[in-house]
Amino acid sequence: MAQGHGATISMVLLGLGLALAIIVPIVVVSWHRVHCGPQAFAHAAVAADSKICSDIGRAILQQHGSPVDATIAALVCTGVVNPQSMGLGGGVIFTIYNASTGAQWIGVPGELRGYAEAHRRHGRLPWAQLFGPTIALLRGGLRVPRVLSRFLHSSYLRPSLHASSLRQLFFNGTEPLSPHDPLPWPALAATLETVAAEGAEALYTGKLGQILLEDVAKEGSQLTPQDLASFRPEVVDALEVALGNYTLYSPPPPAGGAILSFVLNVLKGFNFSAESVARPEGRVNLYHHLVETLKFARGQRWRLWDPRSHPEVQNASQDLLGEALAQHIHQQIDSRGDHQLSHYSLAGTWSHRMGTAHVSVLGEDGSAVSATSTINTPFGAMVYSPRTGILLNNELLDLCWRHPRGSGVTPPPVPGERPPSSMVPSILVNAAQGSKLVIGGAGGELIISAVAQAIMNKLWLGLDLQAAIAAPILHVDGKGRVEYEPSFSQEVKKGLQYRGQNQTERPVFLNVVQAVSQDGACVYAAADPRKGGEPSGY
Repeated sequence: MAQGHGATISMVLLGLGLALAIIVPIVVVSWHRVHCGPQAFAHAAVAADSKICSDIGRAILQQHGSPVDATIAALVCTGVVNPQSMGLGGGVIFTIYNASTGAQWIGVPGELRGYAEAHRRHGRLPWAQLFGPTIALLRGGLRVPRVLSRFLHSSYLRPSLHASSLRQLFFNGTEPLSPHDPLPWPALAATLETVAAEGAEALYTGKLGQILLEDVAKEGSQLTPQDLASFRPEVVDALEVALGNYTLYSPPPPAGGAILSFVLNVLKGFNFSAESVARPEGRVNLYHHLVETLKFARGQRWRLWDPRSHPEVQNASQDLLGEALAQHIHQQIDSRGDHQLSHYSLAGTWSHRMGTAHVSVLGEDGSAVSATSTINTPFGAMVYSPRTGILLNNELLDLCWRHPRGSGVTPPPVPGERPPSSMVPSILVNAAQGSKLVIGGAGGELIISAVAQAIMNKLWLGLDLQAAIAAPILHVDGKGRVEYEPSFSQEVKKGLQYRGQNQTERPVFLNVVQAVSQDGACVYAAADPRKGGEPSGY
């Protein structure tokens, strides 16, 4: 296990088919009164994708809970407020920065076992206390959140939802629930009460797990008691890459930290700054280089195979972080964007479309947590356990989406293989200046593009945190075509088209980034307005 002053830990936890990650460093406590502006906090902050869950995380911090405590409480809440994105039936990746120790590790269980392992290592409050606020929310008369209702009414999802076991939870007859309709969910409230009292093992080896298995067996699931009981944490080193004065810590494969690191490592060599993009041609040049880098990144996604199951990619992530590959890619990028797909090693890969939720937390002592959780596609497998209130994930679908069927690029899945993921809960640390950026995103395949651009906007272009996240993004699909968020600059789009960049339309853009940063004495937090998020702090 790597040791070092102010080191970072990344602990990846895979749940009924997915993953968790953790990062860790040095206590910096300021006892004098700090006066920060209206968009900043003096002590600590939480950024979740809903105000109520950010508030729950903040309350845990104010009760002297650790950032891990606050993150778990906010995630439990998010599983109720945004059940289309995450929940107890999914998986989670924590990246944890512990300001009082110096170990690096990564662990792999399911969602609840991920919470339990993170709490065992870095929790401060009693386990049950982290579930109380969400249990009260469920018992007090939950109303349908607006974002959830948008998913329920989606013309794409609605027919499948109505035909699934989720109909009993989210429909009133033939009509999906609307914003502010009552959402009775007593089964989940009872499950959370059991987990709070008995611990995570209630779901994995206890009566609760048996009930879950009986429910999903009626839906055709082949999940067994051995499957539930067999998930165990696995400890590995976090990835780290130098980005100027900052060090980026992120989770290794099968999570997406290596690809995010590759993108930023290549881009840093172009030395973009606020001055270099002050004029239109400078902005076009920036985004051209970004698009080309994202194309090369798509060509490297095979490196996200599970290294446990595919020894041939054991060192692939370290290659992505190396300066040699970054310099090679630099030489391959010119002023044109109309090269053949083979130039980028692209093979027309299939993709995740959207999903997941993210929480970022920074505590008073400088400790931080970046956590991303998912049930994969919206509403996961659309399989509901009515007696436990749990929605099941369809994470194994990602083993099919790595490359088109029959392409010959990807080896067939093997038993026990962890699916690849775009999740990149990350923490950037500038030890010399005491600055941090705790960041991550949701949105399936959009995550890496969105998080990379938010980091680029904040660190290199000088945007404040909220503007860095709210700025329109672009994305590159598996065929090297550029997808633009609807409000993206028309001037830049025309400039990129002139350089030979092909574009295509994306049916839905739902890229969501949450972040907390510390610059000087103040803590800044931003939750993505695209999903109606709002941070909370003190």
